[in-house]
Amino acid sequence: MPSFNLISKIRRFYKLPEDHPDIEWTRTETYRRRLEQVKTGWIISGVLMLAAENVAAILGIFFFSSFMSFAFLERDEE
Repeated sequence: MPSFNLISKIRRFYKLPEDHPDIEWTRTETYRRRLEQVKTGWIISGVLMLAAENVAAILGIFFFSSFMSFAFLERDEE
């Protein structure tokens, strides 16, 4: 069955290797668990942004959430 994953199609088009450690990291159970935690964090952040009454607080929550998402999903050094 063909894969409908856009990133996989792009990687195949440019003939990039599929066995790169950063790509393999996204297929692990730890990554998937962390991704679910990040999704939950974004839902909580969104509710906090809706409850905030000024733009500065919304931007602060947004930038902090973005930073934490990237930091939390980073591959562990082995």
